[in-house]
Amino acid sequence: MAEIAKKKKHPIRNIISIALIFVSCIFIWLSVEEVITTVRLKKEISDKEGLIGTLKKEEKDLRKKKENLEDPEYVKRYARGEYLVSKPGEQIFKLPAKGNTNEDDK
Repeated sequence: MAEIAKKKKHPIRNIISIALIFVSCIFIWLSVEEVITTVRLKKEISDKEGLIGTLKKEEKDLRKKKENLEDPEYVKRYARGEYLVSKPGEQIFKLPAKGNTNEDDK
């Protein structure tokens, strides 16, 4: 009979224990969510830094191309090579590159 009286005497301890377990579970859940969010954001930052590097390289290439296009001699060479622009009385022949075989040529 002493055991029954002892269990009924401290029901508040059980309620407090359950509440503490519940609060602990909530804190663990929130901590896990924060860790997942942190990992996701770090990956996103890394991806964006890679994109920034790519864009900076592209910007550098475009600036170089712009500088080249301001040079009249370069523009002439570029037009002749890329668009087959010829001087008066000049003929242009386009030869296939080495190792380049087209099915149409056979």
